[in-house]
Amino acid sequence: MSSKNKEIVCKENAVQAIVVADTFGDEFVPVSDTIPLALLPILNRPLVDYTLEFLSLGGIEETFLFCCTHVESIREHIDKCIRNMDGWTVTMKVNIIASESCHSLGDCLRDLDAKGLLRGDFVLIEPGTISNVQLLPLLKRHSETTKNDKYAAMTLVLQEAGVGYIGRCPEEEMLVLVDPDKRILFHKKLGKIREKNIKFPLDILLDNPCLSLHYNMKDTHIAICSPSVLPLFSDNFDFQSKDDLIKGLLMNEEILEGTVYINVLKGSQCGGAVTNWRMYQALSHELKNNWMYPLCPPRKKNRTLKNDVIIGQDTTIHESANLQRTVLGDNIKVGPNVTIKDSFILSNTKLEGNVTISHSLIGPWCTIKSKSKVTGSILGEGSVVEKDIFVENTLVQATQPENYEEGDKLGSKAYRMRITAGEDEEADISALSSKFPHINVDVYQESESEEDAGFSESDEEELSDTLSQAPDDTKMFFTEVIDSLTRGFDDNLLCDNLILEINSSRYAYNVTVKEVNFNVVKAILIMSLRQPTGVQYFSHLSRLLSFFAPILKNYIRNESAMEDCLQAIEDVAISNEELKEKWVMFVLQYLYNKDYVTEDAILKWYGTLDKKEKFHSQVKPFTDWLEQAEEASSSEEDSSD
Repeated sequence: MSSKNKEIVCKENAVQAIVVADTFGDEFVPVSDTIPLALLPILNRPLVDYTLEFLSLGGIEETFLFCCTHVESIREHIDKCIRNMDGWTVTMKVNIIASESCHSLGDCLRDLDAKGLLRGDFVLIEPGTISNVQLLPLLKRHSETTKNDKYAAMTLVLQEAGVGYIGRCPEEEMLVLVDPDKRILFHKKLGKIREKNIKFPLDILLDNPCLSLHYNMKDTHIAICSPSVLPLFSDNFDFQSKDDLIKGLLMNEEILEGTVYINVLKGSQCGGAVTNWRMYQALSHELKNNWMYPLCPPRKKNRTLKNDVIIGQDTTIHESANLQRTVLGDNIKVGPNVTIKDSFILSNTKLEGNVTISHSLIGPWCTIKSKSKVTGSILGEGSVVEKDIFVENTLVQATQPENYEEGDKLGSKAYRMRITAGEDEEADISALSSKFPHINVDVYQESESEEDAGFSESDEEELSDTLSQAPDDTKMFFTEVIDSLTRGFDDNLLCDNLILEINSSRYAYNVTVKEVNFNVVKAILIMSLRQPTGVQYFSHLSRLLSFFAPILKNYIRNESAMEDCLQAIEDVAISNEELKEKWVMFVLQYLYNKDYVTEDAILKWYGTLDKKEKFHSQVKPFTDWLEQAEEASSSEEDSSD
């Protein structure tokens, strides 16, 4: 029975997993133009088959497979697996969820949160993941963690991997600092970082006498998640990936109320994800050598020849051909005197005589004519390399690309692809060459030098002046907060919704927790200066403080936040001398009565004020009252004794 248009009925108390099938990037072009990552063959078996088998063997009972592109192809494949009663179909149900409007992992998780299909802890699998990990013990351990830490949102599954390990991707190098409970205090991706020194926040080192620093780790792209993870993505629209969530939780721990832990795999358990062509080769090697056992390539479809060569069904190889460390798909014709080394040839491809291929991937339905040579390249589906053509370090597709330029045409069905580097890629162009071993991908930047771009010294000076006048992120954040609070007050919106807006702005402008606390209180106080006509000032101020009480309570949580709040009062009072002297007394009295700030915090702050300033004299009556009340209370206690 087809899975199309079937209503999703979730099994009660089932162990659930989410598998996102798309990478949302161009890591696998030109092959991914016609073949989705989920169906990309690894040792002549679709990648998604390995993932679903791993989940089934790991104890998962229900999986949500989220697809954004090539949905029908994936759906047809899943239906075929169900008809053929593949191993995973016996113990696990797969629900396909399609949404072409999603453009990131974060979008997919927000969509799932809106559907309300997840009921408890779940396993989150990123695109292209393969592993032999037993998931039920990890879920149990995460559940125990949440009992001790109610804010535990996620447990990252990492694997010990020494430097030089084939499955350790240079673009995914990470540095993790954890406490004795394996809670992450510092997490940094090092893949594109060039600086030699890493700076750790001093407060982490001061507050934690015992820490562990991990550099010998690889990300398996598996995470054990609490139910709070989906709402965290829904509440923070800037979270587009798992790394965004981790960064957001570590930066906004007090605001978002979420913590992250790690679980380190050792021994025979391992995992990884096909995130680029290099990892495609690495995971193929691990599967071929049974490092992922019990996951393994299909033995009935593959034959293993000498020189570490694997071939699929209906593939013919001329006796004079020389093959080494190569994987051939189904129905491939290899002609005489063909040499293939360290390459992957997908199905239905024809290689004529005297062809040489090395360190390349040839897509399906390709033809490479006699005496041609392909090295360090990737050919998309249907590409035809004409006779006596040399293709080196190039991405090739069968159709003419949009950014076609003269010289890109290699044949009637072979065009060189040009990748235009964006700002992030421009910072580390060399990282693109690691998408496939030994490939140096041609990258064309729109301006490769100052001379080409037409820059002059006067242009540089003008650009420097412009950058120096760029708006400060903290000021931009403060403006956003003012706008949100003003609209919320005018439209009588829920403060919980305003808190979500503030948190989203905080992440967008990358401001610290102290700056958030300071600017939120300052914004509320500044709003009181915009007094409506005919309304008494203190009446307006009182209404504002009462309306925003949930926001004040949310952000003034500890002694540090109290200090930020009091500094905001000081800043507003000094910057607006027209305020009545009783203004400071009124605000301090309100915050003190509501227990937002304590007596100790006020007196400590008062001790730092300049006695020569007018503001000191404005605060003094309130601190005198506090001290007198304390003395009176002490006297009453003494008399009662």
